[in-house]
Amino acid sequence: MAKKGRPFVYQSDTEKPVTVSLRLPRELYDQVERYVKRHPGMTLTEFVLDGIQLRLDTPADPRDLILSDDNTVIQEMQEMIRAAVQAEIGKLSDFLGPRSSILGAPPAPEAPAPPDDLSYNDNTVLQEETPQRSPRRGGLKLTPQQEAALRAKRKQGTPVKKLMEEYGISKATLFRYLK
Repeated sequence: MAKKGRPFVYQSDTEKPVTVSLRLPRELYDQVERYVKRHPGMTLTEFVLDGIQLRLDTPADPRDLILSDDNTVIQEMQEMIRAAVQAEIGKLSDFLGPRSSILGAPPAPEAPAPPDDLSYNDNTVLQEETPQRSPRRGGLKLTPQQEAALRAKRKQGTPVKKLMEEYGISKATLFRYLK
């Protein structure tokens, strides 16, 4: 649309916008004015046009969604609901144990066996010892297992920089362990 002074000049009648007069309740108008003032560069006309376009693009009535040709949104939602229900049934069958067959739920898969290197005492997992503080500058020493792994990786040709990053130690500390 080419603007040549006032009034606007339009190439055709279809390009020329329609003027609409609108009456708003004072309270609603005040809310719109506050919104427009908080968003610099927005005019009242742009605000109204955005609202109209949004209403036309987004049907608010659920019946409009069902009657539309594109039912993929509804189908996706139904699949999500089915998956959520199955997950809850699985949790319930885990909780109830052998009685879950009453509900008709499939038995839950068994938990994988724990690794051999961890020891179990009731529900407490005993893991490798934590490194002790080094007497030098308060840094942490590596555990014997980490030290052995460090030496093995270096023998395999792992770069010094990569080992420094992996173990969080300086170059000097790395070479002390490799001695």
